[in-house]
Amino acid sequence: MTDAPFHDTGYKALFSLPELVQQLIEGFVTPDIAQRLDFSTLELVAGSFVTPAMQSREEDVVWRVKMADTMLYLYLLLEFQSTPDAAMPVRMVQYVAALYDSLIKEKRVDPRRLPPVLPVVLYNGERRWRVATDVGEAIECPPVLRAYQPRLRYYLLDEGAYGDHELAGVRNVVAGIFALENAQSKEEALAVVGRISEALRGMPGRERIDRVLTQWVKRYLQRVHPGAMMGVEESLETGEGTMLATNVQKWAEELLREGRQQGIQQGIQEGMQQGLQQGMQQGVHRGQHEGKLWALRQLLRVRFPEADLTPYQARLDAATDAELEHLLTRAATAATLDAVFATE
Repeated sequence: MTDAPFHDTGYKALFSLPELVQQLIEGFVTPDIAQRLDFSTLELVAGSFVTPAMQSREEDVVWRVKMADTMLYLYLLLEFQSTPDAAMPVRMVQYVAALYDSLIKEKRVDPRRLPPVLPVVLYNGERRWRVATDVGEAIECPPVLRAYQPRLRYYLLDEGAYGDHELAGVRNVVAGIFALENAQSKEEALAVVGRISEALRGMPGRERIDRVLTQWVKRYLQRVHPGAMMGVEESLETGEGTMLATNVQKWAEELLREGRQQGIQQGIQEGMQQGLQQGMQQGVHRGQHEGKLWALRQLLRVRFPEADLTPYQARLDAATDAELEHLLTRAATAATLDAVFATE
């Protein structure tokens, strides 16, 4: 996991975009809540909230959105530390109370008729979250006192608890962000970035989202999977493609070079073991070809884990070096396996 300040700042930028907030709620919060929200009314609540312990919550994001005849306050708490915090139930009570206190002081709400708050904890630590999600569950008391204890439940989104298949079934940008956080290798990371790019196409406000998202992906890969990327432009590309789509091709080329180099080294080693110059030269040539095949198969494996490559095996075996390079570039951005091998 990367350091917390980077994640807090980066995630605040991402979830200060209404489109990504909507995808977060629609994709990962119970439909009983998501289906009742009018996302066209999403409004970012400015300002920070100071807890009773005098700790500012500037890194968290607060939205309000219409829900039936009331306004719901959506509190996104960005929790990026390596292990779960056992004090989270108490902390959340403080944060929600501080939010209400701020709304009352600014005369945004009537203290006699407070609006509802949906607290959401977004956590991406390596260990799974086992902390109580309701402060009432953490209080030990006799039944006669139970009615007098505080109750507040938060909605937990533990990114690492979602499996690859589950995330692949939610076809939106936020699911791609979660999958990128869970990627174990640069090949997986590259494939996920391709999925994010596909999900970004056709979204309202795509160019604005593209700027923020590409910057976040760039910084994330630089810290976690530096071998999966090359230089990234800081401005939007022209045409129909997004910055992400453009850079996916560049990262695919980087992966191709790594695969080619691995194959070359293997070929040279085999040739040298034979002790013949001719064998070395043949080994280098074969190593280049095998390196391209290795890179292509790795990318296809992580992009389409459930797809069957058997129908295309003969084409792969007969492919030239140039065709393998072409297939690798298409594999980085194509939506399906058939699209990778489709005849132009």
